[in-house]
Amino acid sequence: MITEQAVVTACNKGRVEVRLQRTATCGHCEMAQGCGTGALGRLLGNRSRPLVIETDQDLKPGDEVLLGLSEAALVKASLTVYGLPLVAMVGAGLFAALAGLAEIWIALFSIGGFIVGFKYASRTGRSLEAGRMTPYILEIRGNPRPLSES
Repeated sequence: MITEQAVVTACNKGRVEVRLQRTATCGHCEMAQGCGTGALGRLLGNRSRPLVIETDQDLKPGDEVLLGLSEAALVKASLTVYGLPLVAMVGAGLFAALAGLAEIWIALFSIGGFIVGFKYASRTGRSLEAGRMTPYILEIRGNPRPLSES
């Protein structure tokens, strides 16, 4: 089970909008040292997309919640997003090579296979997102502070 802290930003008819609380994986980002992920984070800013979750629990803006996501669902989604385009690319290139086509055609078939695999993964990813890939609320942690606009 993968868990993440979030803050409720809005409530509307059985749905809540939450904003994830970003946490660094190590202390080096705060010290401006380390691997470069901190530099990338500073470059991109602290933007996060709101996440809408269906729930029947009584929540209000500012409530802190603990979200959960199945590890199996995350692995399946990762294999879909990264694996399908790669397999399609290699398969199309191998098909072109076994057909005896010139190298330029092998490259073009590989690129085409990657694009087709990516489109299929995108379509499949949307159905995963609508199903088991949706996080759910594990725990409500109350309203320790008022919600600030950022």
